[in-house]
Amino acid sequence: MSQEQNLEDDAQSGCSLDECTRVADLWFPDANLILRAENTLFRVHTGIICARSAVFSDMISVPQPAQPEDQTLDGHPIVYLHDSAAEVEVFLRAVFDSNYFMPPPSPTEFNSVIGIMRLAHKYDVPYLFRRALCHLESVFSPTLTDLIGALITRITPPSVEFTLGDVNVSLITISAVSEVGAVWILPAACYCACTFSVKDILSAGKPWNTLGADQQQICLTSRAELIRATTRTYRLFRRLPSPHCSSVDTCQIAVSAAHDRLENRADRNYDAHPLETWASNDISTKLCDTCHQLWTELSTEAQESLWAALPGILELPEWDELYKTRAAVLEAST
Repeated sequence: MSQEQNLEDDAQSGCSLDECTRVADLWFPDANLILRAENTLFRVHTGIICARSAVFSDMISVPQPAQPEDQTLDGHPIVYLHDSAAEVEVFLRAVFDSNYFMPPPSPTEFNSVIGIMRLAHKYDVPYLFRRALCHLESVFSPTLTDLIGALITRITPPSVEFTLGDVNVSLITISAVSEVGAVWILPAACYCACTFSVKDILSAGKPWNTLGADQQQICLTSRAELIRATTRTYRLFRRLPSPHCSSVDTCQIAVSAAHDRLENRADRNYDAHPLETWASNDISTKLCDTCHQLWTELSTEAQESLWAALPGILELPEWDELYKTRAAVLEAST
C-alpha cells in the first residue's frame, strides 16, 4: 500500500480497542475486514467493499506484514482510516445497504451527501460519487432555472434535507466540491454563501476557516458585486409602468410598494440576493398585463445577465468550461 493513500497507521491513537464504539449494523460477525476511524470500529466484508472500491481492492491485494496483537481483533488486522467516523459510517452504509443512499429525488441528509461524496472520491467508488454529486446539484444547480426552482421559488425542492438560512451549508459545500474537483457547483454555492451578511459569514467558525485565503477573499469581494447587482434591480422599476400601461395608478402603487420592500430588506443586511429579488418579488401579480410582460422581460434579462457573469465574478472559468469539466468528471465516474 502506498503512503499517499493514508489507509493505515503504524500506531494507534485515542482510546484502546476495548473502549472503541462498534457500529452494530456495520459489524458483521462473519466479516474479515476491521476498519477504525477515530474511536469507532466497523467490521465488514472484504469482497463487497473491494468490488465497489478500487482503492480498497488495491490495498487488500497487497500482502500485509504481521501485525502486533494490539493492532488486531479476532485475528484480523485493523485498517486505520484517516477520516472522520461520521463520514466513514455514512460511506459504509451507502456501500453495504442498497436502500440507504438512493439517487434523487429520494431524500437524504446534507451531511450524508458531503461525507459520501468525499469518501467515494477518495476511495474511488464511482457510482456513489456520481450519485452524491447529483444530490448536491439538486441544491446548488449549475443551471439558473433549476437553482431558482430549488432555492427561491421552491417549485422543485431539492432532494437534500438541510436547514434553509444556514450559511454553513454553502461554506461546507464550497470546501468539499473544491476538494473533489466538482468546480461547476461552485458558482451556485458561492452565490448562496454571499447572500448572507458579512457578520454571518465571518461567524461561521470552522466552515469559514476551512476555506483557503483566496476563497475567503473571493467570497467577500463577490458579495460586494452582488450588492451592486441587487441595487441595479431598483433601476428596473424606473421602466415601470409601461408606456402602454392600462392601469397607471394601480401599477404605480405596486411599483412603489415593491421598491419599499426592497429597501427594507437592504436595511436588514439582505442586500446581496439579486436572483431572489427578481424571482420571488410579488410585484408581477399586481401589475396589468402589459406591465407584467415588461417586468418579466426585464427581470429575466437581468437574471440571465448576472448568471452569465457569475463565474467571472467568482474568478472561475466560464460556464462552457465548467460544463465540460462536469461532463468529464461524470463520464469518468460511470
